[in-house]
Amino acid sequence: MEFLSYIMSYRAVETRQGVIILIRKQFFLFFLIVLVLFSLPVVLKAGDWHTTNQLACSDCHTMHNSQGGQPMRYDRDSSPSRGLLRHATALSLCIYCHDGTDPKAPDVIAPVNYISDPAGGFFGNTGGTATNTGHNLGMPSPEPAPGGNDSLILTCVSCHDPHGNSNYRNLWLNPVGSGNAIDTPVVVNQAVKTNASNPSQVYIPSNLKYKSGISQWCNDCHPNFHASGTQVSGFLHPYDKQISGSSNADYAYWSGTITNRVPVQTPTDDTIPSNDDQVFCFSCHKAHGSANRSGLIFADGATLNSTCQQCHNQ
Repeated sequence: MEFLSYIMSYRAVETRQGVIILIRKQFFLFFLIVLVLFSLPVVLKAGDWHTTNQLACSDCHTMHNSQGGQPMRYDRDSSPSRGLLRHATALSLCIYCHDGTDPKAPDVIAPVNYISDPAGGFFGNTGGTATNTGHNLGMPSPEPAPGGNDSLILTCVSCHDPHGNSNYRNLWLNPVGSGNAIDTPVVVNQAVKTNASNPSQVYIPSNLKYKSGISQWCNDCHPNFHASGTQVSGFLHPYDKQISGSSNADYAYWSGTITNRVPVQTPTDDTIPSNDDQVFCFSCHKAHGSANRSGLIFADGATLNSTCQQCHNQ
């Protein structure tokens, strides 16, 4: 209050000191603005790791590329990397933590041992070798993405923002290089959030309740696999289609006891099974890949039929 009285007392200063009065009043206004800003609640982004207070620049970048005469790159190479990265490329930097060697980070490279069924699946290798079991890392696509027109060299940062954002899993609003300008927020409820010590709880399917956006996000690269596109290879499965009430699905069977139930989108509640359950891309495919062709989910571990029959058991 003494500071406030001191500032306001300058209103009585003579006119010839008007410049000083203006300066003091501007300072007082600046003080009030700062006070209000620091009084507001802190709004945190809704993404996962690599965001807000979990984002440490020095984890991925180095300013001088040396410390104590030793290189700062994780691979001990003394050559500076593009973007002052601490590895040769963005892909190799991501893999450095996410190849199973760091127990705090989710393993995305086969074989995955920290959980038996990661929600996103896994890549067949660290890059440069093609497989038919999912997305391939770090190599040109021999042809456009299935059901699309884009030929991409996929890396982790093609899909995920390394600096974090408000989207689920820090996904970009559309994949880098997809040529699609339609931004797609992805909404997923997670019961357990990541804290760099609990990947076996965070990245299991049962921890996730998909609400909206996944199918539209996949559509950025694979538009012709969707009901709004051109039919591909004689097969076109609907997406975001409610199981209950569908003439092609057996909701009575789906709502019963099913072993290894596949993921569904549940837009209005977090209960599975329930009337709002919808089939979507992740009902049949893993985002990164799986042990099966095209990253497919085999519910019984052996056959695609076991996945299909969860909805189509008539």
